[in-house]
Amino acid sequence: MVILNRLERLPWAFLGSWALALGMITGIAWWEASGSMEIGIGATGAFLAFAGGDALMLIMLPRLGYSFGPPKPPFVAFTLFRLFLSLGLLPIQPLSYAIGLALIGQLAFTGNLLSALYREPFRLTLTELVIASPKLRGMPPLRILHLTDLHLERLTRREQQVLRWVEELDPDLIVFTGDLLNLSYVRDPQAQAQCSHFLEALRAPLGIYLVTGTPLVDPPEVVRRILFGFTHVTWLDNQVARFGQLGHRGPSIYLLGLTCTHDPDHDGERLRELIRQVPPQALTILLYHSPDLFPEASALGIDLYLCGHTHGGQIRLPLIGALITASIYGKRYEMGLYRRGSTTMYVSRGLGMEGLGMPRMRLMCPPEIVLIHLQSDEEEA
Repeated sequence: MVILNRLERLPWAFLGSWALALGMITGIAWWEASGSMEIGIGATGAFLAFAGGDALMLIMLPRLGYSFGPPKPPFVAFTLFRLFLSLGLLPIQPLSYAIGLALIGQLAFTGNLLSALYREPFRLTLTELVIASPKLRGMPPLRILHLTDLHLERLTRREQQVLRWVEELDPDLIVFTGDLLNLSYVRDPQAQAQCSHFLEALRAPLGIYLVTGTPLVDPPEVVRRILFGFTHVTWLDNQVARFGQLGHRGPSIYLLGLTCTHDPDHDGERLRELIRQVPPQALTILLYHSPDLFPEASALGIDLYLCGHTHGGQIRLPLIGALITASIYGKRYEMGLYRRGSTTMYVSRGLGMEGLGMPRMRLMCPPEIVLIHLQSDEEEA
């Protein structure tokens, strides 16, 4: 991500020359394969037209208020992929088939880019889960809304839609499992102020509980600034919250808010310290940014583990799924529901997108909020 971000320093004149050079390589290759200069010139022109469209799509994103990442790093990546599409089909015979398939591939790539940049990041989805436990007998159902990976750059229609859905769903409790700001905007005062505005608009009768995410994304001093003056949001920094203290009837429910360092040994030890504060028969809900403590949480008998961090891969492909998850377990816990022993874990795809030089896009991986119906196993029966 850091290396990609450095490409933003390149002037557009250089990137135009870069695209022209790749276009000429494409044209020469098709000229040699076909023996026709006209086909070579056409291949160069088509490549440059598609590359120009990519540049326009990326430049317009912030101007239209969709996303606010640097356009040049993804432009370089897109042109390289277009070069692969242009040259990879040359061996196909007859050549007319290769030309047709190359054109279809380029058009399909453009269509997917339009969807991934402009449509899917705003196709908010709601996932509802029913989690039943014998520990909750005699207790009315509890509705928990799980949000994660906001990665806010500026307030967009995605965040506004989240707020509308939260109001409509009217959950008993809201939990947030880290990554408030986009990495590119961590020190940006406007992003911090708009993140405060977003959190201020959230409401739930039993409160809002938050843990921080990746340390570079959620530095403590920035999180304190965002939460300054809030009384309805509780930041759990390696702390335990008991629902009995909030006046909720029924058996004890404990929230364990664990601060993420991405060091499983260190964070696992902190989790063991927190669990010692919880009575044996209490129901436990772990809030932690990453799924990387699932083996430790299940060994300790945590009942429900809520996390994010993977973004579901953010860019997914058919049959393959996530390309990258940023988890030490790779694709093993990339998104969704997992059970191990008595522990249930849900890995949310989250709301926002990665920062720095990464393209602000989602492909086959729309943003997600999760509503959990926590109830007695008697109701399930």
